[in-house]
Amino acid sequence: MKLGKDVAALEVQDLDGGERALGETWRERTAVLVFLRHFG
Repeated sequence: MKLGKDVAALEVQDLDGGERALGETWRERTAVLVFLRHFG
């Protein structure tokens, strides 16, 4: 599945504001990805 590998390589911010690859989040356990949109 190529899409999964592409998404896993995306850089995101963690809770501390640091950058990490999205795939690191689900490497060891299941993860839930939520998209929030700010209206304002």
